[in-house]
Amino acid sequence: MELYIKDRIYFPQLLPQQGNFMEFNMKREILKKIRITDEEKESFKIVEDKEHGRITWDSEKDLVNPLEVNFTPQEMEYLRKGCEQYTESEAPAPDDFWALVEKVYNAGE
Repeated sequence: MELYIKDRIYFPQLLPQQGNFMEFNMKREILKKIRITDEEKESFKIVEDKEHGRITWDSEKDLVNPLEVNFTPQEMEYLRKGCEQYTESEAPAPDDFWALVEKVYNAGE
């Protein structure tokens, strides 16, 4: 699955907030795979503007350099479970977030 910076920022919201110990470990492994490293922060010029609650980065560079992540079938099942829980909560989210949910669902097809 190709993930862009914005996807990776949204990604933790997809993960269920509670679960058993095995799910906790799976969540930790998923977060390791998608985390934004210090090198990437520098390379993509990622800057957090805490005053305005925004994060900016070099989106052109991001478009040509997405992170390719391979999730196990168990991780994909866990991710879908998180997507379903979020959807059922009826919490509003930006279109970009729903595009990520769609990407997760389409990745298993």
